[in-house]
Amino acid sequence: MAAAAAGFGVYQWLLPPHTAPATAAATSAPDTIPTLSTGQALNVALDDLSGNQHTLADWHGKVLLVNFWATWCPPCRQEIPLLVRLQAKYAAQGLQVVGIATDEQNEKDVRTFLRRMVVNYPILMGDNRVPQIISALGGNFIGLPYTVVLDRGGRVFKIHSGELEPAEAEGLIRTALSLTVPTPPAPVTVTHAN
Repeated sequence: MAAAAAGFGVYQWLLPPHTAPATAAATSAPDTIPTLSTGQALNVALDDLSGNQHTLADWHGKVLLVNFWATWCPPCRQEIPLLVRLQAKYAAQGLQVVGIATDEQNEKDVRTFLRRMVVNYPILMGDNRVPQIISALGGNFIGLPYTVVLDRGGRVFKIHSGELEPAEAEGLIRTALSLTVPTPPAPVTVTHAN
């Protein structure tokens, strides 16, 4: 329950700040979070800890396990060794784990935490667009950790809120890796007999 409450607090914190409207016309418009399409969400550029930008689309063609986490979240920290094992075990078969840290206001905490933890997958720094990304992928950011698995074609295969259990995660990854990506039909070639 505490993790869910903390996750909801992060969700509220990540929302754009509310400001007093300047005009009466502005008071009648509802506050909304800008929406993204799935394609836009996959192409949101986020910085890694070296300052290089990456998008989820960078790993198109791989099964992508995207894990939203925070350093202050105990279940997130407990889940990282499982994600490390999955990356090591299934990388050669096409799995790519990507962590998106939601501590976007404090990159120093993420760096300090990762010095103590061996992580074999990329960590990106989330920003205020994290709720929009999750929403565009069909999820509802209600707490951390929050995991989205995409198939090799970039389609959402599974959304999981909360800490992954090892057996569940193994089955999920094996199933996602076994899916074939539909290939576009080959172009039709028309030949004319003489």
